[in-house]
Amino acid sequence: MEQDTKTLIEKIFNEMVENNEKVNISQVASKANVSHSLIHSRYPDLAFKINKAKEKQKNKKAGIEASESVEHFKKKITHLKKSTEDYKKIAESYQLQNEQLWEHIQQVYGMYDQVLAERNGFAERLKYQNGDID
Repeated sequence: MEQDTKTLIEKIFNEMVENNEKVNISQVASKANVSHSLIHSRYPDLAFKINKAKEKQKNKKAGIEASESVEHFKKKITHLKKSTEDYKKIAESYQLQNEQLWEHIQQVYGMYDQVLAERNGFAERLKYQNGDID
């Protein structure tokens, strides 16, 4: 009878592992209709195997989560690199616009200086024509 119980527990444990079910002593005991303390006390080798499988599942899950996190951060880095490139292009565009505006301002000031010189020339001629020479 005791060997049948052990065989049943092993069979259920193996099925759970094959079906990727969550494995722990309580789950195996429940499916085998035995108490978890029976597995601990009478079958410590099975308890060890179950705990080892539980750790393996836990580590696998952690590995999958870590891989997912890495992929998430890779996507985020790629997005940030693209955003940085876009912002650099925008900054270069603004710099070019600023340079063009500065050149335009210099042209306007040059034109202003020219108009002012012409105005002063006209004023001098008017003085001369009106006889306002000092």
